[in-house]
Amino acid sequence: MHFSLTVLFLAFSFLTSSDVNDSTQPESLTAEKTTFLSSNAATSRVYFRDLRRYPLNNRPVPEELKELNGSQISIVGYMVPFDRIENITQFILLQAPFMGCLHVPPPQANETIMVNTAKPLRNYTFDPLRITGKLVIDEVFIDGFLVSVFTIEATDIRESTADDAELDDLPPNFHMYGDF
Repeated sequence: MHFSLTVLFLAFSFLTSSDVNDSTQPESLTAEKTTFLSSNAATSRVYFRDLRRYPLNNRPVPEELKELNGSQISIVGYMVPFDRIENITQFILLQAPFMGCLHVPPPQANETIMVNTAKPLRNYTFDPLRITGKLVIDEVFIDGFLVSVFTIEATDIRESTADDAELDDLPPNFHMYGDF
């Protein structure tokens, strides 16, 4: 838990100290806001509230989530890159915009999604993203710390809208700053 806060704080510090133009979008994003319409009926829309049903603490994955393991899903969230803000191939997806050290407690491993993409995203974006890809339910450790229990091998990353994000369904312990 401490590691995830540290990683997120470092990412936030790096982003706020860098000269980031939030109007610059990743290469794979469309120029205009898009509403997701799945042409693939096998893609399931998943919400962070669904993922939080996994209680962690050595408990089994709930059956309704087990059914999604290995399947194509779509989810909307906000990017937190690890080590760079350009040519991004791996990042964490959160339910709401990252608030740096102001966010206490940090998101738990069942409230974060590790996103891997074969096609690097050109730049970091503050905008919500719709991630579509194969969901893998397995613990992700970095330097011995549990960061997430969910990974998406992204096949499509698109710009989304705050209306499509789950900003009205945040956990009670989530401290939201700003008007979203």
